[in-house]
Amino acid sequence: MHLACVVLFLRATQAQIETGPSCLVPTGSVSLEGVEGRLDHLAVDVQSQRLFVSGLENHTVEVVDLAKQRRIHEITGISEPQGLVFIPENNRLMVCSRGDGTCRSFDANTFEEGPWVDLGRNADNVRFDAGAKIFYVGSGGEPGNGLLSAIALASLLPAKQGGQPAEPHSPADFLLDRPRQADSKFEIQLPAHPESFQIDTANRRLYVNVPDEHQIAVLNVASTNLTIASNWPVTVAERNFPMALNAASDRLYIACRRPPLLVSYDTRTGKMLSQTPCVGDADDLFYDAKLKRIYIIGGEGYVDVFQVPVTGEELPRLARMPTAPRARTGLFIPDLQTVVVARPHTTNGAAAVLLFRVNP
Repeated sequence: MHLACVVLFLRATQAQIETGPSCLVPTGSVSLEGVEGRLDHLAVDVQSQRLFVSGLENHTVEVVDLAKQRRIHEITGISEPQGLVFIPENNRLMVCSRGDGTCRSFDANTFEEGPWVDLGRNADNVRFDAGAKIFYVGSGGEPGNGLLSAIALASLLPAKQGGQPAEPHSPADFLLDRPRQADSKFEIQLPAHPESFQIDTANRRLYVNVPDEHQIAVLNVASTNLTIASNWPVTVAERNFPMALNAASDRLYIACRRPPLLVSYDTRTGKMLSQTPCVGDADDLFYDAKLKRIYIIGGEGYVDVFQVPVTGEELPRLARMPTAPRARTGLFIPDLQTVVVARPHTTNGAAAVLLFRVNP
């Protein structure tokens, strides 16, 4: 085959991969008219099919009914919300804020605010260990030391739900008319701001992206403290923000922004196993345990879908689904087999959440 034919064949093959209609199928969008600026992370109440979206620069959390595909509520007055997590057993929404460094709890029906924690500054990603009933929240840095805090669920629940909130004990409690301020159970300093992190419950570890230090911090989790077990260097690229864990196969996946790469690690050894180009400006990354896929959401304007192989370490890309420029956050909802992408207001239209059905 002539070189020109080979090039044309490869381009045609690439075009098929870029489209990938069988992996993600658009099923609609929900307008967030009036929401301005950057959108950050999302959470979901699967039972009621409510989606929560951080309107970081709008200082709101948007509440969307996924079944009816419409916005149903807006929580206002939050200073740059970033990380969100929903606790179905208690019907509580936790909101971590960049602007005032707080982690605030809300009743997810009435949206009445409950106990809260002041983490100083730039509260960001949050994860919940349901077995231990502990929240982990990344904060601080930019510049300066970062912080990873462990917060007991009981301290963020109101007394009527069996919570054990503290009495008001800071000026902000009274100034902002917040009834209780909880305290971290324990915390650990990191050399810079922590970005995405994952909980390995089986091995009692946390894997934490620390992009300013070009590393993944591996933390041991005990009942009373966190300790640094090791630091895995990220040498093939910079700006390692999103992360996902495939615990069953001892694999950790990160996406870097400069250059855009999907990188995998062996969690038993810390060894880097593979690297492959991916969508640029990625901020969210998810592992689909059922279909053995990886979804990467990037501000370049796409969702990349990769296949996790049965054998070997190479991660072939199955599809590249167009979304919108600057739409770099989203959520994979396994129970609904849905990928959601948060699209900010641009010249292409109002802010919205874009919905995609996952196809086997």
